[in-house]
Amino acid sequence: MKKINKSFLFFICLLFTTIVFGQNKVDSLLYYSKLVQHPSKDKDLVRAYVFFKKKYKEATDKGYGSSAIHALRYISSVELKQSFFEESERTSIEALKLVEKEKKSNYKKELQIGLYNHLGILYRKQKNYDKAHNLYIKSLKLSESLKDSIIIYNNIANVFKEEGNYYKSKEILVKICEKIKNVENHILRARVLDNLGVIKSKMQKEEGKEEMLLALGLRKQNNYNIGIHTSYNNLSEFYRRNLNLEKAEKYALKSLSVANEINNDGYKHKSLGLLTELSKDAYAYEYKKLNDSITEARMKSSNRFALLKYNTSKEKQKTKESQLKAEKAEKLRIIYQFLGLIILIISIGFYFYYNEKHKKNVVENVIITEGKISKTIHDVIANDVYHIMTKFQSDINTKEELLDDLEAVYERARDISRDNYMIDKDMDFEKVLGDLFSSYKNNSVNVITKNLQEIAWEKFSVQKKNILYRVLKELMTNMRKYSEASFVTIGFEQKNKVHLTYKDNGVGAVLSKKNGLINAESRIESVGGKIIFNSEPENGFIVKIVI
Repeated sequence: MKKINKSFLFFICLLFTTIVFGQNKVDSLLYYSKLVQHPSKDKDLVRAYVFFKKKYKEATDKGYGSSAIHALRYISSVELKQSFFEESERTSIEALKLVEKEKKSNYKKELQIGLYNHLGILYRKQKNYDKAHNLYIKSLKLSESLKDSIIIYNNIANVFKEEGNYYKSKEILVKICEKIKNVENHILRARVLDNLGVIKSKMQKEEGKEEMLLALGLRKQNNYNIGIHTSYNNLSEFYRRNLNLEKAEKYALKSLSVANEINNDGYKHKSLGLLTELSKDAYAYEYKKLNDSITEARMKSSNRFALLKYNTSKEKQKTKESQLKAEKAEKLRIIYQFLGLIILIISIGFYFYYNEKHKKNVVENVIITEGKISKTIHDVIANDVYHIMTKFQSDINTKEELLDDLEAVYERARDISRDNYMIDKDMDFEKVLGDLFSSYKNNSVNVITKNLQEIAWEKFSVQKKNILYRVLKELMTNMRKYSEASFVTIGFEQKNKVHLTYKDNGVGAVLSKKNGLINAESRIESVGGKIIFNSEPENGFIVKIVI
């Protein structure tokens, strides 16, 4: 079984005692947050720990991810302040895992900044400076506020200080001392000033003491006991380095007094260590030195794998997600290919179906047309020929009368031919239209065309040519039968499409969707064209076609 930190067991016992024998009933998030940030005694951290443990359970039970993360951050902070590094690291890693599930937002960024910075502090305290520095840099890249940037830069300066790179540490602290003036946070200002004073004193600069004393004053003004304890420690070490052992001991004793007031074993250990170093007892000094070495080795050993496991877990998760995405993409590709194949098969089926249907319709239309032609020839031509034959057998009719009758039959036969005239691709469509219009000219009707020869008829499909021919023939036939027109103009204009305007000076009509107009309209629209009729009684007839 894994060895459990004895101090942590004691903390849990104290925690249980606090719960059973009268935890303060104050239930304010703000109140307990301040207890974690600025505890005046050890019991404050215990009470805050109890509160945030309860909040974490409530948030987890209800599925409130952000509230659970918030609680874990404070739990981890308490554990760090109590020097439970392994527990604090595990809690922080758990919080980071929950943060990964949050949607991308400024809030998520703030959580990541806080947790990376917290882990940086944790590793610095364990002298794992490379990890600490890398985490601070990750936090700094996400930081957008001046306050956050100052805190992180101050922590980076601490890393350089503890590595012995005093010049780099001082360079950073001098820069942020200028910026700290714009931040109304005396505790943060005291932290930066105290660090700068320590660095200067380590560089054998006397003015460092003044900055440490100024930081101590700011901390006393804000009753910040943890900061006061740190200031006393730093001043004790300053005077020890300068061989003023009397003052060094004085500040070490003040440090121990504050640690006792806070009632925190970690702070007491630090203060007693200072006093041991000042002791004239060689054995005590050697014990202190050996104890620090063993403690440092244990801290490094017990915590070196947690973040590595987290990062490895993240990489595995990313790999798994990537594989799932690839599998999903492959499945979708197969589905789309299958659907494409089905659509292709259906399309081919529809093509053959409609092709056969079209052929059948063409055959049916040919049969119907042939039937109409046959009926017309029988009803008109055959009857007229029989009538002429009857006249020919009689001696009453003259040769001239018979010739007139034959000419009338010829005219009817020609009309039938024109009604069923089919245009093919080799015909000169300009000449076909010219012949059509000329056939309607006579002594009482004059037909004029404009720009007929300027149209690129060769670009017209056979279908469009046949449709236009039939519509124009229908217009000309209606003109002859009903309009009483004496003058007709048909103008052509080539644009993107052919624009055609028909005008006559006939009696006009009240427009209505009779069969003739409906047929003309549907025919033109069937080839993507448009036809507009415009007429009033006694004002002629106008038709505009775009095809």
